[in-house]
Amino acid sequence: MGLLRSLASKIVKRVTGAPAAASSPASSSSAAPRPAAEPVESSPGESLARIDCGPQELRERLDAGEQIVVVDVRTDGEVASGTLPNAKHIPLHELEARWQELKEANEIVCYCAAGMRSLKAAQLLREKGLFNATSMEGGINAWREIGGATVLPD
Repeated sequence: MGLLRSLASKIVKRVTGAPAAASSPASSSSAAPRPAAEPVESSPGESLARIDCGPQELRERLDAGEQIVVVDVRTDGEVASGTLPNAKHIPLHELEARWQELKEANEIVCYCAAGMRSLKAAQLLREKGLFNATSMEGGINAWREIGGATVLPD
C-alpha cells in the first residue's frame, strides 16, 4: 500500500505541480488516504478520481443496492474456486478485446486474487475512456477476509 501512496503523491505533484494536501485534524479519520489515478484527459474543474476501493466499501455499496458492475479479471482456473455474486468474468488477457462490454456501466469495480491485475484492468479501462473503473484492494482474498460471500460459477 505504501507504494501506491507514493505513486499517488507523485501523480498529484506532477498533475498539480504541488505536494499532496495533508489532512487537517478536523478531517482526519482512521481510513488511510486513497491514491488518485491520473486522468487520461483533463478539463477545467476535472478532479483526480480514485482508482481503488476497499472490499468493505464495495460490500456495503452492493448491499445497499448500488448498480455496480463487478468484473473478475482472474483466469478460468481461479474463477472455478468461486467469484463474487453476479460478477462478470473477463480475464485480464481478454480485457483489451472485450472492454466495450462494459461501456454502458455506471460504475465498474475490477478484482483479481490480490489486487495487482485488477489495478492494471482499471487503468486499461480508464485509458479506453471508462473513468468509472476502479480496482478492489486486496482482491478476492481480502473480500473473503471480511466475510464477503462467494459463489461457484455455473
